[in-house]
Amino acid sequence: MLVFFIHGVSTKKSTYADVLIKNIKKDVRKTKVDTSLYFYSSFWGNLFNHKKHQLIDYIDKDYSRACQQHPEYKSWHDDIYRYRSRRKELISNFLGDFLIYQNPKRGQIIRKQIFEEFNQFIQDHLEETQIHFIAHSLGSLILWDILFSDVISNDDTVLQFRDKLNKLDLVSITTLGSPLLFLKEMLDIDFSIIDKSSSKNYGNAYKLRWVNIIHSSDLIAYPLKAAIEKEISCDLLFCDQYVWQDANGTELTLRNMGQSDMAMVIAAEDAHSSYFADNLDGAITARIISYNLIGETNKLLERCVTTKLK
Repeated sequence: MLVFFIHGVSTKKSTYADVLIKNIKKDVRKTKVDTSLYFYSSFWGNLFNHKKHQLIDYIDKDYSRACQQHPEYKSWHDDIYRYRSRRKELISNFLGDFLIYQNPKRGQIIRKQIFEEFNQFIQDHLEETQIHFIAHSLGSLILWDILFSDVISNDDTVLQFRDKLNKLDLVSITTLGSPLLFLKEMLDIDFSIIDKSSSKNYGNAYKLRWVNIIHSSDLIAYPLKAAIEKEISCDLLFCDQYVWQDANGTELTLRNMGQSDMAMVIAAEDAHSSYFADNLDGAITARIISYNLIGETNKLLERCVTTKLK
């Protein structure tokens, strides 16, 4: 069984999924299911760092010009263009990666990098026939483009990717912190294409399992089933799963004080990365993923909210 990760925004290290992988392996062992698991964490997060740095440099240059033009406001320069450090974090951690991928040529380069790593992964495990994908954040859109998009150019390595996939059984998809709900509307994504792309049946009632995991405080993650249920067939098992946790202790404290707006802001970044964390949030995520990997469909269907582990 091959399990391939595709990360999204704000990913700076290729080891981003190590803790989650460790927890998934532990949960699968508990089930006593006899299977071999091989994991690979693809990494493209450093491809266009220079573009994000360039954007920040442009902003700093224009801000400096404004300050130089108005020395009479020296004591208030920080107030003229507020929250500069947070703006830089927003560009580095979220907006930068998303906007870079929307550029067609850069998107192709990112997909090429992922294909090369995927190809090496399957070459290292030629005896394996099943493939499972786990995609986080923007990675869920990248995965959609790789597997299902019908607007791919003829020179895109996605076509080579699909040729390789045709020799494997695509068994499951897990999306974490996914904004596909909004991207579906923005890009007019039609999920009925999944049925045309998935013609095999892998020994159970479903041709494909797709679990969409949402942390309670993740502002990037949204449920998807209502938006797609009229487009998908009964051959696709799709379910939204909620990790009902606070992103950090400060969020919990602020919520208990009735400061929900401040709690939302404080929680946003930690919540979006919580799926990979070495805490209860990450452990719950691993448990849900393990059910999807080994086909424990009853476990996935009996509840959609998890707040603790038994």
